[in-house]
Amino acid sequence: MPLVAGAAEQPMPEKDTASTQVFVENRFIRVGIDLRLGGAITHVSEPGGANLINSFDLGRQIQQSYYSGPPNYQREGKQKSPAWKAFPWNPIQTGDAYHNGSKVLDHQVRDGQLYVKTVPMLWPMNNDAGECVMETWIKLSQDGPSFQYRARLSNARNDTTQYGPYNQEVPAIYVNGPWHKLMTYTGDRPFSGGAAIEVRNDHHEPWPWVHFVGTEGWAALVNDAGTGIGVCATGASEFHGGFSGQRGSGGEKSANTGYMSPIATEILDHHIVYDYSCTMVLGNLEQIRAVARRVMPKTPPSWTFDNSRHGWTYDNGADAGWPLAGKGLTVKATDITRPVRLVGPFTFWRAETAAQLALRVSSSTAGTIKVFWRGMPSVEVAKNSDWGPWKTQWWKLEHSIDVKIPAGTKQWVSVKLAGLPGYTGGMTGLAIDVPDGVTIHDVRLAADTTNPSP
Repeated sequence: MPLVAGAAEQPMPEKDTASTQVFVENRFIRVGIDLRLGGAITHVSEPGGANLINSFDLGRQIQQSYYSGPPNYQREGKQKSPAWKAFPWNPIQTGDAYHNGSKVLDHQVRDGQLYVKTVPMLWPMNNDAGECVMETWIKLSQDGPSFQYRARLSNARNDTTQYGPYNQEVPAIYVNGPWHKLMTYTGDRPFSGGAAIEVRNDHHEPWPWVHFVGTEGWAALVNDAGTGIGVCATGASEFHGGFSGQRGSGGEKSANTGYMSPIATEILDHHIVYDYSCTMVLGNLEQIRAVARRVMPKTPPSWTFDNSRHGWTYDNGADAGWPLAGKGLTVKATDITRPVRLVGPFTFWRAETAAQLALRVSSSTAGTIKVFWRGMPSVEVAKNSDWGPWKTQWWKLEHSIDVKIPAGTKQWVSVKLAGLPGYTGGMTGLAIDVPDGVTIHDVRLAADTTNPSP
């Protein structure tokens, strides 16, 4: 739930939280949740150290937060905050803008692991529970000050409409004012010794947050001494973040806050079960980058659409819904005068490590698809609020190729990308235009795909 200065709700009423807090800790790190606040993470620190996590209102913390349609959600008989009147369906783990906490159904602590199950509230509404359940698993590392964060959303919405893609915070992370420097690496040679940079939203502070592609898969909020908390997201390279308020000061009840979130663009069906995970690290940038290097994939990206869309979304189309059940991506056009465009997530690979692309397709007739590739975003584009992987600004005809596909079921087609215009250096995504009757089952990037089948 993005924060807007001036539109933020009043701080939470002061209450004794000692009886509702649950902690797991070891000699490296201490992590705590608050059962009064849906079991969201309200405390991360070194043992005996200062808490980094902000809890000014119920829209902060470290927590699950999701978005789907309708774009201006309103349930009959429920009050909506004027500050968030244009917000879509937005269940969050902690509670709502009126300070109604989400309900914890279950929690367990065992062997340094913490589990919590929650019925979330819809952020912009007054006491409107989401028709879904969130589950969170927190597992402390035994090797250093980090923990694995795993999340699951299980939808059970009465509204069965398949709404289009929305940016999902996976997860949302809010820290206290001293940790005001948002750091990352955005260069095209990850893990080669390049300097991290500070990303600031001063150009339109405090809204919207800055968008960026973290090509090493991490972002961090650190203090002036260069230490803080980092998030390493193996499934996302897009991040949003920034700072609101007075930099460098303020505790967990202060409005001053730093924000960062790995972003996954997803279609959330009315009955979907959606999972993700990431790793969070306390320490300096060297320690955070070391963990990121360890957990990031070592090969170019590939996607098999048997059971998941894997962050691929559609411009001008909809599929038959979740679960895919081995059917692949079969998409019907919303506007029959335009092709369906399948749009891949923000990710990263070097062009020279993936000279070839292999596609496994099914088609009722022989035909042609068009494959696009996306390079590195410019600083100007990153500051543009009209940002999203499906936006036409990313996809240029001069960075595309027509690919002939045969008739038949699950046929492999290989495409040589090396040497094509714009296919050089750092690459951040693919898109595919497909005619009716074409299903995409696999998309694989590799140095050589002459024999792409498993």
